[in-house]
Amino acid sequence: MSDETFAHDEASACAANTCALEARELRFGWDGAHPVLGTEECGISLNIGAGSCLAILGPNGVGKTTLLSILAGRLRAQSGEVRLSGRLLGEFSPRERAMRIALLPQIEKLAFNYRVLDFVLMGRTPHMEIFSLPGAEDEKAARDALATVGLTSLAERNIGALSGGEFQLVRIARCLAQGAPMLILDEPASMLDPAHSRQIADVLAALQRAGKTIVYTTHDLGLAMFLGGRAVLLGRGRILWEGSADGLQDAAILERCFGLPFANRTIPSALFH
Repeated sequence: MSDETFAHDEASACAANTCALEARELRFGWDGAHPVLGTEECGISLNIGAGSCLAILGPNGVGKTTLLSILAGRLRAQSGEVRLSGRLLGEFSPRERAMRIALLPQIEKLAFNYRVLDFVLMGRTPHMEIFSLPGAEDEKAARDALATVGLTSLAERNIGALSGGEFQLVRIARCLAQGAPMLILDEPASMLDPAHSRQIADVLAALQRAGKTIVYTTHDLGLAMFLGGRAVLLGRGRILWEGSADGLQDAAILERCFGLPFANRTIPSALFH
């Protein structure tokens, strides 16, 4: 397969609809000497259409989480820019940004054993005045979010009593309660059993059908192909490949990214059919 196959496709993913998020020539390194994202030749550029789904894959340590943090406005690139609906992301206040983008971090440690409903209500913070308490509208949004992920019955339970899969769904519910049109999710289905992985996949697919823009990282090729949309493979500081998520079935593409031989296999239908 030619090198051109792995080049970043600059054709705009937003040609057919409104571009929700645009990243241009992003570069970032934690100590300045060892870049994580971008090379001397080019930075990371992405066009993410409103209502679209983008999977970001690649080996550990290539900057997937760093890229999501920059796209969500939690981290500033050392060069390049991110625009949200045409406006520089840095021009939004934290509250304005939270009204538009909900971020699910990969790791989250809690200081308290919150009630599930109270935890989901934290997603309503951008809609509330400082020091104010959640109102009826906020509680309805939180309960609706729990219903969306199928966990209405757990509203009064404490977080500490949840399984890992249940907690992940509750975290997604908190993002939904935020009411933002874009979800940026860092490995939303990692370390889960097949049943919970499928449950989260179904929730994300339903959210996409409802018009949410979804950007997520994953190591699960089956999840990326199940959700469809577009996918990018990161490696060596750049985008190695970009295209339809169906292209992840190409063993040569995966071998180039991960440095291991791949064989095409059928994905178990119990997971993603």
